Amino acid sequence: MKIKIKNSILWKLWVFISLISIIAIIFSGLILSKFFEEFYFRLKENELINEGQQLISLIMRGSNVEEFIDITKFINAHAVLIDRRGTIIVCSKYFHPKLGMLLDKNELNNILNGKILIKRGFLRGVENPMLMVAMPVTSDGNIIGGLLLFSPMAALKSSVWEIRRLILLSAFFAILLSSGTSLVFSKSITKPLLSMKEAAEEMAKGNFDKKVEIVEDDEIGTLAKTMNFLSDALKKNLNALSKEKDQLKSILLGMTDGVVTFDENNNVVMANSQAFELLGIKDTDNFNEKAYDILKGVLLKLNNAKDNIIVEELNLNGKIILAKVSPLLSDGVRGAVVVIQDITKEKKLENLRREFVANVSHELRTPLTYIQGYSEAILDGMVEDKEALLNYINIILEETLRLKRLVNDLLDLSQMEYGQTTLKKDKFSIQRLIERVVQKMHNLAVQKDVKFILNLKETPLLYADEDRIEQVLINLIDNALRYSPEGGNITISTELDHEKNIVVSVKDEGPGIPEDELPYIWERFYKVDKSRARQKGGTGLGLAIVKSIIENHKGKVWAKNDEKGGSIFYFSLPCQE
Repeated sequence: MKIKIKNSILWKLWVFISLISIIAIIFSGLILSKFFEEFYFRLKENELINEGQQLISLIMRGSNVEEFIDITKFINAHAVLIDRRGTIIVCSKYFHPKLGMLLDKNELNNILNGKILIKRGFLRGVENPMLMVAMPVTSDGNIIGGLLLFSPMAALKSSVWEIRRLILLSAFFAILLSSGTSLVFSKSITKPLLSMKEAAEEMAKGNFDKKVEIVEDDEIGTLAKTMNFLSDALKKNLNALSKEKDQLKSILLGMTDGVVTFDENNNVVMANSQAFELLGIKDTDNFNEKAYDILKGVLLKLNNAKDNIIVEELNLNGKIILAKVSPLLSDGVRGAVVVIQDITKEKKLENLRREFVANVSHELRTPLTYIQGYSEAILDGMVEDKEALLNYINIILEETLRLKRLVNDLLDLSQMEYGQTTLKKDKFSIQRLIERVVQKMHNLAVQKDVKFILNLKETPLLYADEDRIEQVLINLIDNALRYSPEGGNITISTELDHEKNIVVSVKDEGPGIPEDELPYIWERFYKVDKSRARQKGGTGLGLAIVKSIIENHKGKVWAKNDEKGGSIFYFSLPCQE
């Protein structure tokens, strides 16, 4: 951007300094001229006073008055001798004042009183401007008259004008010198300022690499340092903002929740990919209209609500979507941010927790009802047959044992989940442990006509709590026995995965598990077929205990359905050789 010369700071600064210098030099010249003029006149006055006093001294000694009066021509002055009345007694040969009094009454009285009188300019009785010095003439202590010395001012003015010419010439050269110096000084100031202007223009374009050269360590140098610091700070802050923007973008892309931002006109400003997925919108071109149609009700509530955040659940494509709407505030509402969460799983887990309380109550109430009923029957003497009595007592015992197992399972599960159990780890062979468990459960398998198939590959020794792992195997195999049909097979396998973890699987040939319920089978009291849960005799805590034990060993559990039928339950544990 070009700058006109008259508008440039160089021109303004140079003109300002030059004017100040010219005014100062002229003012100084006038004062100096006046000073020299006064100085020269005072010098002449003192000279005339000295000469006059010498003349008066010679006259008083009786010398020829006219002769001494003419001597004054050598000092470029004219002498006039007056009496007490002011009358001219004698004067210089070539000096012809007008007839009459040269002094007025007051001036004459001052001389007669012993004072020396000095006057300049056009004087009384004299045609040309003169410098006059009048002194009293004293004889025997009495003033008898006065001596007047007149020096033409023309000669004095000539000398003063010579001095003035020298002052003017000096002032002219001083003005030239100050003008040149001010130009150089102005350039020295404006050069870094122009450099700062160029750097600022580059900063406005986004280029922060241009720096201002620091020449002097003065205020302008400090300003240049500040300018360079500002450039570095802006570059750093813009880079930080850019990184924050990239981080925000990465965070939004990495979020499991969907985020949609609307402006004050309900137009979509920004949305992450999760928002597309959760809202079920595949057409990106019409996302703005479709997103607003889905979230219209929530956005309208935000405009009418007093609270800052609106939370609402939406049923969308078989999912339960939680929409949280917050206003964007900047001198008023400038839009809204909608955070979208798929809470289908959480809702289902919440229902499971509610069912847990009901199931615990039911599981405890049923055996207690049996125990109470049969106990009352025995106490009331309703059972007379010994065989029936033994049968009642046996039922009471079984329900008591069942109740004990349920309470123990709940306590074990609670302790494991809260980390209150101590694992007694040691090295052992998982294959030998599986063989022992299978041997223990052989009678149960024979009763259901179920066969065990062992596919045990050799693995390193497992470092874990052997009793707890045995409990895991018993629960998994017991679960497989319950859901395996008569004449079926249960396959137990071990292997070493690519991460050097020991993987154990228990496969049954039962009805399998619905795919949408697989994530929830590890919850307490979760039963896939609730109508047959009582017939199967389980408490609904076995798989929850399995999960807690394995996770306390830093392992993991999962399950899947086999393509040929049945379910496969896995758990993996890190082995330490």
